[in-house]
Amino acid sequence: MRIFIAAISILLGALALVVGIGQRTFWAPPETVTATVQTELKDAPLTVVEPGVAEIEDRPVDVTIEADGEFTAALGRSSDVDAWVGKAAHNTISGIDSEAMSLTAEHSKGEAKVPNPKNSDLWVASESADSHMVHRWTEPDEGDWSLLLAADGTKAAPTEITVSWENDATAPFSIPLIIVGSLLVLFGLATVLVGRRGRGQGPEGSGSTGGGSTAPTAGSGTGSSTLQRTATVVAAAALVLVPAGPASAATNSASDSPSESSVAQDQEGAGSYAVLQEDQLDRILESISDTVSSGDKARDAKKLTARVGGDALSLRKTNYSQRSDGLKIPAPGTVAAAPIRSAAVTTTTKWPRTAMIVTQAKDAKIPRVLVLKQDDPRANYKLINEVSMLPGSEFPGLAVGDTSVRTLGVKDGSLMSPPATAAKDLATFLGDAKSKKKSQFAESAFITATQKGQAKEIKENKNAKIKYEHAVDAKSLEVLSTPNGGALVSGQLTSTMTATPKEEGGTVKLDDASAKLADAKTTKKGVVTTSAEPVVFYIPGKDSKDKIRLIAGESALVSSKVK
Repeated sequence: MRIFIAAISILLGALALVVGIGQRTFWAPPETVTATVQTELKDAPLTVVEPGVAEIEDRPVDVTIEADGEFTAALGRSSDVDAWVGKAAHNTISGIDSEAMSLTAEHSKGEAKVPNPKNSDLWVASESADSHMVHRWTEPDEGDWSLLLAADGTKAAPTEITVSWENDATAPFSIPLIIVGSLLVLFGLATVLVGRRGRGQGPEGSGSTGGGSTAPTAGSGTGSSTLQRTATVVAAAALVLVPAGPASAATNSASDSPSESSVAQDQEGAGSYAVLQEDQLDRILESISDTVSSGDKARDAKKLTARVGGDALSLRKTNYSQRSDGLKIPAPGTVAAAPIRSAAVTTTTKWPRTAMIVTQAKDAKIPRVLVLKQDDPRANYKLINEVSMLPGSEFPGLAVGDTSVRTLGVKDGSLMSPPATAAKDLATFLGDAKSKKKSQFAESAFITATQKGQAKEIKENKNAKIKYEHAVDAKSLEVLSTPNGGALVSGQLTSTMTATPKEEGGTVKLDDASAKLADAKTTKKGVVTTSAEPVVFYIPGKDSKDKIRLIAGESALVSSKVK
C-alpha cells in the first residue's frame, strides 16, 4: 500500500511539475500583444494616429508603420495635428478594440492634396523613413499627443499600422503547481525510503518474546522527521521562488503616489502650455538665422521670404537696396539663434501665435529682441520684428514653458494703458519732449537721443521750417502678458520729417543720406524724409506704480523725397 501511495504521489507531482514548468516555458503566452488595422480604408494624403492607441497602462507601446516608399511621421499636440489636417481627407486610427485585437479606424472625406507636412514648425519631432518604421510612443509633455503620417501630401499616406505592447497575461498557477509538484515527488520518494528503512530495521527492533515484528517507534520518528525536513526545505525554496511582488508593489505604490498638494498643483496648471517646446524653438531660430544670414550675404530679399515677413522683411529689403545704390549705412544686425537670454512664448493656442525672444550674437555688444509670428497652422514662424535692446534696459527673465505668457489684444484693459493707446502716446512723446504724456514713460536713452536730435536739426537749419511727426502702425502691434501682470509690446513707429523753406524762394539743403535717396542736394519746394522706428516696450499692470519702459528701439532711414 505504501508503494502504491508513493507511486501515485510521484506521478501526480511529476504531472504538476510538467504543467507548471510548461506554463512558464513552452505553454507561456506570447511576450507581446499586437493589434492591427483590419478595416479597409480609402486612400488619403494624411493618417492620424491618436493617443487612444497608447492607452495601455504602464506599458510602452510601439507603432510599426509599413508603406510603399518614403513617408514622414510627425509628433505634435493632438489639437495642433487636428488644426494642421483641417479640411483634408484623412484616415484616423483612434484606439484599440481589445476584444478583436484590432485598431479602430475610420476615413474622413476632404481635400485630396495638402502641403508636405514634413518641415512644419508645429511638430515637436518628425522622422522620415523608407517603407518601414518602428516608433516608440512618447509624450514630451502633459496633454494629448498625436502622430501624423504622410508621404508627400499628394500620395496616399500609410495605413498599414500595427500597435504592439508587452503582454501582461500571466500563468498564476505555475509557481503553485511547481511547488505542489515538488512536494508530491519528495513525499513519494520519502515514503519509499521510509518503507525500506522500516523493513531493514524490523529484526533488530523485535522483542525476544515475540516472533512478530512491530515497526519501532524510533524508526517511525525518523521517517516523520525526514518528511518534515523535506517539507521545510521545499517551503523555503517556495519562498525564494515566489516573488515578493505584492509587498514591493505596496511599498512602491505608497512612495510613488502623488500627494494631494502635487495633484492640486498639476490641476492648477492644467490646460495651459507654451505653444513651443525648447527643441522646437531652437530649431526654428536656427532656420531663421540661417535664412537671414543667406539673404544678408547676397543682399537678396527674395532669399528671406520663407522665414522673414512684416516690418523685418521690409526694412531689410530697403537696407539691401540702399547699400547696393552706394548709400553709406550700416548693415542690418545679426540675427543669432543662440544663446537665448529670455523667451516669452505664448500659451494662447489660437492663431496667429507669437513669441518674443532675446538672443545675442558672439560679436554683438548688446542683445537683440526677435519677434516671431505664425499666421496659421500650416505656416511656419517668421521673423516680423527685430531690434537692439537699449543700454540699461531690462527684458523680463522668462523661460520657454512659462504658463503666465498669453497673447493680449491691443485694447486690453488690464494694463496701466491699453497697448494701442500706449503706442500712440509713445509716438506723441517722441515728437514732443514737452508732451503731457511724458509722465507715463520712464527715462530712456532712445527717447532722449531722438528728442535732442530733432531739436538740434530745428535749431541748426535757420533757413528751413522743420516739423517732426511720429505715428504708430496699429497692425504691427504684438502683445504678450508677463508673470507680474504687465505686458510686452512690439511694434513699429514711423517718423516723418518735413522741411520747407522759411521764406519764399529760399533753399533747403539736404544731408548726404537724404540727398542720395532724393537725388537732390537742395530744394526750394521742401523735402519729406521718412524713418522706421521698430520698438519693444513694457507696460505695467493696471494697479502698478511703475512707468512704461522702452526696452528696445532703433531708427532706420527709409526714404527721402523732394516735394
